[in-house]
Amino acid sequence: MTVTSALTEGGAKEERRTRPVTVGFAAADLAWERCQERAALAFRAGDAAPPAELWEQALAIAQQHFGRGDPRHAASLTNYALVMRRRRQDYQAKRLFEDALGAWDDSWRWIHLMTPRPAGVAQRLQHSEQLEVYRPAARSTFAALAERGRAATARLERYDELPAGGLATWFEIKPRQMIDLRKLLAAVLLIAPKRA
Repeated sequence: MTVTSALTEGGAKEERRTRPVTVGFAAADLAWERCQERAALAFRAGDAAPPAELWEQALAIAQQHFGRGDPRHAASLTNYALVMRRRRQDYQAKRLFEDALGAWDDSWRWIHLMTPRPAGVAQRLQHSEQLEVYRPAARSTFAALAERGRAATARLERYDELPAGGLATWFEIKPRQMIDLRKLLAAVLLIAPKRA
């Protein structure tokens, strides 16, 4: 899947350069993603304790390693707000949902800084090649994805409505490349899923 070739300035050149690499993804990025995947799978299966612990770990990772505008921080706040609500800690749940919605609102800053390559790869390229950024149309698509995540948080907060199909879609389309698009997709698609 070469999503980045159509979305970046540089077009076909990007397709040749993009390979599945882990450079640019920190251990925290991978640990967060794994916690979210495992929690979502356990939650969908009807388990209660493992998802709560895993979502708590994911939130700790997000708070320590990701900025406020990072959509993964918003997803972590959302999932842990659900945990608090299920524990009947309504005040804390409400605050977490409010923080999650604020983080989604701030995600435009993070989206503006998205790059089509992992950071480690960009650092090794010549200066002129480092300036490659996503096209405005791609950024609009990314903003729409973030809005989808925000809407899922809002529905969960207001109506206790869990999103359907996100987890299956994540495993179907998860980019192999360790790029910012993968981080955004994980944030949107790994919000607590409807139970099977």
